[in-house]
Amino acid sequence: MPKAEVFDAIVIGAGAAGLMAALSAAHHGARVVVLEKNLAGSSNLFVSGGLFPGAGTRWQQEAGIEDDAAAFARDVREKGGDSVNESIVDAVASRSADAAHFLADVAGVPLHLMKEISVPGHRVPRLHASPAQSGRELHGLLRGALSRQAGIEVVDKVEILGLQGDDDFAVTTNSKIFRAGSVVLATGGFAANRELLAEYIPDVVDALHIGAGPNDGCAIAWGRGLGAAVAQMDGYQGQGHVNPGTGTRLGMTLPALGAFLVNREGRRFVREDIGPSELAALVLAQPGGVALEVFDRRAHGVALRQGPYREAWEAGVVMVADDPASLAKAAGLPECFVETFQGFSQHAKEKTDPLGRTHFGPPLEPSLYAAWVTGALAHTQGGLAVDSSARVLRHDGASIKGLYAAGGAAAGLAGRGGEGYLPGNGLAQCFALGLIAGEGIASIRARA
Repeated sequence: MPKAEVFDAIVIGAGAAGLMAALSAAHHGARVVVLEKNLAGSSNLFVSGGLFPGAGTRWQQEAGIEDDAAAFARDVREKGGDSVNESIVDAVASRSADAAHFLADVAGVPLHLMKEISVPGHRVPRLHASPAQSGRELHGLLRGALSRQAGIEVVDKVEILGLQGDDDFAVTTNSKIFRAGSVVLATGGFAANRELLAEYIPDVVDALHIGAGPNDGCAIAWGRGLGAAVAQMDGYQGQGHVNPGTGTRLGMTLPALGAFLVNREGRRFVREDIGPSELAALVLAQPGGVALEVFDRRAHGVALRQGPYREAWEAGVVMVADDPASLAKAAGLPECFVETFQGFSQHAKEKTDPLGRTHFGPPLEPSLYAAWVTGALAHTQGGLAVDSSARVLRHDGASIKGLYAAGGAAAGLAGRGGEGYLPGNGLAQCFALGLIAGEGIASIRARA
């Protein structure tokens, strides 16, 4: 048996949560090893829009926007209803600004406030992004910060064979054994584990999965082996703006810019100003499980600033037409689409809608742009039960000493289907709990 390598903390997974936890712990003086299955691969952060909330940040203050943790938590509770994870909501909301400032000041990520877009469920602009407004870019910037931070060793191509814990933890891998007083589980959720999906979220077991990385629920298995409880297991983030065939996404900002949706019959079926998560199931319920998202040149120009839409445009999934009749012909829609277009234009002018839409952009004007979209599963919201300090909990509510979880490995902010998901909840939890876990690890080290 080879001699174990000893660290203050072992972080398993190098996505958003794992990166933040490692950077936070090392910044506060801990010696950390990050174990990753495939550093050259993708992650849920990589394929995301890269937008995350921060309540009360300096960028909001510079823009004259009044916001604070209580307001953010109120929005989460209003969206999630009785499915809100009260164990972590206030902690995530209260540390969201700290996480944004840490990313900028310690990790060196240039950030800005997305003040030009309206996001369903957020009363004020509080989503932040890196310059290209892209998860791919943010992923790369954080990986770069990881390589620059002293006190962090990264081990690639790791297969975890076992996790044991008592006074400290031993992680057995395909190459060696690592020991530490603390472990952070940050391996993603279980969106790629059909057995767990069938058990907890059967409605999306056959949905297109657009997440990345393992997402096989391994953290749940490891945690349960140490006596951990799980929570929020029926929650997930859906995505209703995904392009079938390519898996690219239009992003969630087009409805706020005036876009609307029609099914294959050329008819609207939904108030488009709902969030992208709950939209997923409604699109999947349409004929063929698809809808056509219709917008114009003005909206196209704004959306091009955002990474997901740029990728969709470059993939060639967006069609352009001179007028509604030409668009109907290009998309293979019946002629009634022209009537639908005219009706929606009138609704947009009058700010009234029989489907209940209340937020409209300006009426659409040719040239018209459109793309087919479907509903998909981005990531699950259930995972190991954690407290406000990101510590993994047993069934009796007691914490497991030294064991932390964040990101998809931990229970999210709100569950029960896709309806409780407020845009940005996932990265908010990743960054806030990762920051908190890193601080906890450093505190344990300081007391040792």
